[in-house]
Order: sequence, then C-alpha cells, then structure tokens
Amino acid sequence: MLRHWVLLLCFILFPVLASGQDFFAGPLVGAAFSQVDGDRYAGYHHVGLVMGGFVGRRIAPDWNARLEIQYLRKGSRKYADVEAGDDRDYAIELDYIHFPMVVQYQRINLSFEAGLSIGSLLSSSEEVNFEPIPDNVRIPFKTMEVATVLGVNYHITPDFWVSGRMSYSIMPVREPYGGSIAVYDPVWDLRKPGQYNNVITLTLYYKLLGQ
Repeated sequence: MLRHWVLLLCFILFPVLASGQDFFAGPLVGAAFSQVDGDRYAGYHHVGLVMGGFVGRRIAPDWNARLEIQYLRKGSRKYADVEAGDDRDYAIELDYIHFPMVVQYQRINLSFEAGLSIGSLLSSSEEVNFEPIPDNVRIPFKTMEVATVLGVNYHITPDFWVSGRMSYSIMPVREPYGGSIAVYDPVWDLRKPGQYNNVITLTLYYKLLGQ
C-alpha cells in the first residue's frame, strides 16, 4: 500500500515540476554496473540497461530540482573460472521502475547532485550454473526499494550531459536467511543483516524541452 502512494506522489510531481517557464525535460539512456552486497561476490560485474525520462525546474541561478522515471536493470553476476577450479556461475536479475529525486548544483560545465530514489520491483530471478532457483526455495526480494543518490555530471553542451551516479539501498532489499541453503549466505556487518543493491550508472541526458 505504501508503495502505491509513493508512486502516485511521483506521478503528481511530474506535472508540478513541468509547470512554469523554468522547466526542462527530456530522455535519458545509459548503463548500470551493479552488485548485490551480501551475496558473497564482490565486483560490479552485472551490466544492465537504464532508460527513461526526466523533468526538472530551475529553483535558483545555479540550482535545479529534477524528478526522473527510469527502467533500471540491476543485480549480481559471478562467472565461473574453470582454470582456477571454480565451476560455479551465479546471477541475480532485478528489474525496477525507479523514481530518482535529486537537487543539482551547477558551475560552468560540472554539476553535482544528491537525493533519493524510490523503486518498485517489476521482476526478479536467481540462478546457479544457468539453472533457476525455484521461487518456493529462494528468499523473495522486497517489492519496494529506497536508495541514496550521489552523482557528478559533465555538461558537453547546455542541453546534453553525461552523468556518473552511485546509488545504494538504505534498507535491505532481501532479508537474511538462517537456514542451510548454500546459494544464499548474506553478509552480517554494521548494517541491518540482509542484501543491498550497490549500483554505479553512466547515463546520457538530453534536454529536449524547456530552458
């Protein structure tokens, strides 16, 4: 129920930001390099697609607020290394609709941004050696995610820029499991036990409308 209210709020904010003379909007596309902290495998080896759109409004000479809607595929990927005696292949695939909300400060060709992103899980899968783990065996992922957002942008032109952004789940996207399933052994550290999405995105933005 909370997820539905949050998503409704994001849809309401889109036309609010698009009103007035200082609004701008356009498409975005890029790649996400991700891992799932807590699955025993390190490295941003999972590569997924980022695509969507954004709408923003200038709130001061060097400041703007922006709301985005993104399809974002993230997860985890570990490849077998037969030469090292490791024949285990592992993958997590997570498809989200995300709504990043950021405030951006710009100076010349560089800008810096921070905010939060709210995501709704569309689908999830997990496999070992290309064999899916049945839904009645694996622990389900949560249907909603809230993540921090930090980024830096290089503005090639006033209407076209490239963004490097890092996002990290505030709360676990999957709870720990106390049993003996070998493929799921989460890390227990200073955060609440469980698994967290850890994502770096490289994205192109094009201002198609507005100032």
